[in-house]
Amino acid sequence: MIVSQCKHLTKCDFCGCSNWAKYCFATKGFIKKDLCFCEDCLKGMYEALAKLQTPKGIESPFKYGKKLRKKVEDKL
Repeated sequence: MIVSQCKHLTKCDFCGCSNWAKYCFATKGFIKKDLCFCEDCLKGMYEALAKLQTPKGIESPFKYGKKLRKKVEDKL
């Protein structure tokens, strides 16, 4: 998947939006049509996707070391 700036002047593909598209979303597959979005619609889509899927925090390496020490001490 690739998000890039539009090279030509087109309308936004979201239903009901009549702004000019600034960004294009393309996939590498059988469907070769790019989806074009204006800046407002792209921000709205980004916020909606962020609500559905939030990134998980990584575990701190310092906590991981303490867990290993506890496991080793418990075995002794």
